[in-house]
Amino acid sequence: MTLTTQFITILSMIGGGVFVGASMDTFERFFHKRKKKSWLEVIYQLGFWLIQAAFLFYLLYLANYGELRVYVFVAIVCGFAAYRALFQNLYLKTLEMWIRIVVSVIRFIKKTGYYLIFLPAKTIIFLIISLLLGVYKILLKGIILLFLVAFYPIRLAFRIIWRLLPKNMKIYLRHLAGFLDKMKNTMNKWMKRIKK
Repeated sequence: MTLTTQFITILSMIGGGVFVGASMDTFERFFHKRKKKSWLEVIYQLGFWLIQAAFLFYLLYLANYGELRVYVFVAIVCGFAAYRALFQNLYLKTLEMWIRIVVSVIRFIKKTGYYLIFLPAKTIIFLIISLLLGVYKILLKGIILLFLVAFYPIRLAFRIIWRLLPKNMKIYLRHLAGFLDKMKNTMNKWMKRIKK
């Protein structure tokens, strides 16, 4: 391995140590309220460290095709220590600032969507439903009124005819109506038995 390759490897691993330190702080920032004894915690931690190991190995592969040397681990520890000493405070402040910006943007988008899309759409749908119900009620009342007006002369004519009929005919028609009702009830009973 040439000196240039070793130098590139050391610089890459120092950068990798800095990245691991920043990743740890980011991970802790987003998962600091988790339950310590849950299975999800184990999965989170395992996944996090597997991703860090894969990233560091990829850097090592790019630098020297994946050859492990003792100075590789020393460089990672140095990069991690440099991050903790020099960059941690600045990174955490920047991270908090970006979190606040993203949360503010999301809140703004939600409020804008609510006031520009959801609320107008809800109001329009409510107005359409109210309008349709109003039209339906008006039409229903109009149809009922039309029906009463149209059938009033017929009803009046039937009353006049009924009054002009002789008593024997009225009695006969009442018996006939009763007989028809009985026939109707009998047919309904038979239909129910057949369906069973």
